[in-house]
Amino acid sequence: MHKIYPTITLLFCLTSVLAGQTKSKEPYQTPLKIASSFSGGFGELRRNHFHTGLDFRTTGQTGLPVYAAESGTVARVSVSPSGYGHALYLLHADGHTTVYGHLSRFHPKIESYVETQQYLLKQFAVDLTLPAGLMSFQKGELIAWSGNTGSSGGPHLHFEIRDTKSEKPQNPLFFLTGITDKSAPRITALYLYPLTGSSSVNKSSKKLRIETISAKGNTGVKSKQLIEVDGDIGIGIQSDDDFNGTGLKCGIYSAELFLDLESQFSFKMDHLAFDQGRYVNSHIDYEELVRNKRWIHRLYLQPGNKMDIYHFSGNRGILHFSDGKSHTVKIIVADAFGNSTQFSFKLLSVKTSRQEQPVLCTKVFLYDKTNEFVNEEVKVQIPEGALYDQLQFEYNSFAGKSSLLSKVHQIHLPYVPVHKPYLLSIKTRPIPTRWHSKALMVLIESGGKMAAVGGIWQNGWISANPRVFGNFGVVLDTIAPLIRPLGLKGKALVSPQKIAYKITDNLSGIEGYNCEIDGNWALFEYDAKTETISYTVDKKRLKAGRVHSLHLTVWDERKNKSEYKTDFAL
Repeated sequence: MHKIYPTITLLFCLTSVLAGQTKSKEPYQTPLKIASSFSGGFGELRRNHFHTGLDFRTTGQTGLPVYAAESGTVARVSVSPSGYGHALYLLHADGHTTVYGHLSRFHPKIESYVETQQYLLKQFAVDLTLPAGLMSFQKGELIAWSGNTGSSGGPHLHFEIRDTKSEKPQNPLFFLTGITDKSAPRITALYLYPLTGSSSVNKSSKKLRIETISAKGNTGVKSKQLIEVDGDIGIGIQSDDDFNGTGLKCGIYSAELFLDLESQFSFKMDHLAFDQGRYVNSHIDYEELVRNKRWIHRLYLQPGNKMDIYHFSGNRGILHFSDGKSHTVKIIVADAFGNSTQFSFKLLSVKTSRQEQPVLCTKVFLYDKTNEFVNEEVKVQIPEGALYDQLQFEYNSFAGKSSLLSKVHQIHLPYVPVHKPYLLSIKTRPIPTRWHSKALMVLIESGGKMAAVGGIWQNGWISANPRVFGNFGVVLDTIAPLIRPLGLKGKALVSPQKIAYKITDNLSGIEGYNCEIDGNWALFEYDAKTETISYTVDKKRLKAGRVHSLHLTVWDERKNKSEYKTDFAL
């Protein structure tokens, strides 16, 4: 049996090593024997997480040899249709673990071990912890080949160095030898945020974006307009590092905010923690990402953000202006090699008389309390710690398409992030008993596209645990997945080595599949990106010169099932 387990790829470039960082006594070697070039850096901003390693470019191809960065033993091997795909974990004597992700295949002795376990467990996706000392490799020894497996967006090698005890990813640039960078990060835009109802920037309650211009390590605003501020103001920046002038945008290592020469707020991407990864949605201006696809670093801390990468004085980096004077703000951003860029600008404190704008608010939700909203058709329960700041909660409902089994319920706004899953229950129209298990809560996106949320129907209500705000409704999913053969033409194999199928589902998503050849379980690998499963003909298990029978079953999350049977000749 194969089950499709959804995984989250917890995958951010880096002035100096922090005093508390654990570092190897001897430098590690790079895992590829080609010139190092990166498509992703440590601490980069990603959807719902920070990138926890370095993405080594592999010249656009798969199959490059991957070598052990340090001598160690194989501690773990995982195979998944998503996440890191084929991944290898080496345990080292200095207290670190190196991780190699998106591989195409492992060293033959590892590959054999994994395949044996897959057949024993009768599943493609496995996460195996190996007995201590079972397999060891020396520094520089071949351990695998690069690939494009899992959630990879193209051929590359994902490489991590973790502190073994805490499992916290460390910045690999502080460990690896032979990597240099002489180019400084860039600041491409400045953001100013009025943070209370009485605050303003240039007499407006709306945030202000100002594009910048850079020259010789310094940045200034393109417009020389005077910036007037009043009340509590937050600062944000759009910034990246092109890493040695390659033009590839990597993340920055550190940023520090000064007001009149005094440090107010800073962060450094020295290490990360997987259980803090989703705080990226508070670190960034989430609304700017959703609306305009821009990644903005906040240089102030929302009260519900519990990450340990920040240092600040006073009011969490929030600047207060009420004295009628001119003030100088300076920002310094840097990479892991000490290259830095400075940005200074003036803010004039000017008292602004204006009325607070009315807000369409159903209820005020607090970030440090459990919050509830209930009426006759919907129930919302948001746990403590699910919000990053106080929220003026908005709710509305309206009729949707005739295929919906409920009204459409607007649960706040899609550009406000949610840290933890919350409980959402929606009242449905009467559903015949035979269809109860087919009821499915969906997120209705712009243009009417539906994304499955899941849920369980009970006593006229369906309940699920979404992790976003937006418009929700209920539908029935009664359509089974589609199976389309790719590697068979009649009874003949198109390729003598492969049997492949395209498996797709219209709504709730593929949950699992099972394939037997001649009544025996067969190892079909699943690639979620291409929606295909494939079997490499194993001549030890299948005899040549005869006809074999194949039976494939695929089911979706609502247990709608499709079957495909055929015979083929070897």
